[in-house]
Amino acid sequence: MNRSTAGTDAKRASARRGHFWIGLVVGAIVAAALLFSIYYVPRKGLSFGREPIAFTVVLDEANGLRAGSPVLVSGVEAGEVQAVEIREIPSRGWKVLAQVEVFDGQRFGPMLKTDSVYQVGKAGLLGESTVAIVPGGQGPAIAGQLVDGRPPTDFTRILDDLAVVSRRVADFMDGREPGDPNLRRSLIDLQATIRNIRDFSEKLPK
Repeated sequence: MNRSTAGTDAKRASARRGHFWIGLVVGAIVAAALLFSIYYVPRKGLSFGREPIAFTVVLDEANGLRAGSPVLVSGVEAGEVQAVEIREIPSRGWKVLAQVEVFDGQRFGPMLKTDSVYQVGKAGLLGESTVAIVPGGQGPAIAGQLVDGRPPTDFTRILDDLAVVSRRVADFMDGREPGDPNLRRSLIDLQATIRNIRDFSEKLPK
């Protein structure tokens, strides 16, 4: 093999390597665009030509909310928390302010009012904190407003209340004439179930 042939082969090999790297870069860009369209766009609810709605939820405690926490409207993910800060509000003291953005203002704006329900909740297997909104109400439009948020439902307190009620009913049944024994048995089982649920709930992520 002469020098000219070797030089030609080297140029071809170099060209193939160049094409390989160009193809790799193009493929990476296409893959990134595909992942963006699959995951980011649906989560963000991006809709070109539609303005988002921004407002602030006022809370006594953050309850795990952070920048990036999802915002749900009737269970549909519609936005996210942009920032969480502590600020003093005149005549109300120090409060946690969660700045919220709902991405598709045209879709969700008409149903969100200042007297809709804004509550911190948990979602997903890991118990991610969310702002759960129940739309409705007759108040002003939500854009740019401060609205009062509700804390998460205290599941343990509910269980404690149920335990007290069932115990009182069981005590009441003890002082009566013998009746259906299945009722008292059911109440005892109810108390045991409540204890089991409480123990399980205490092990969940906070």
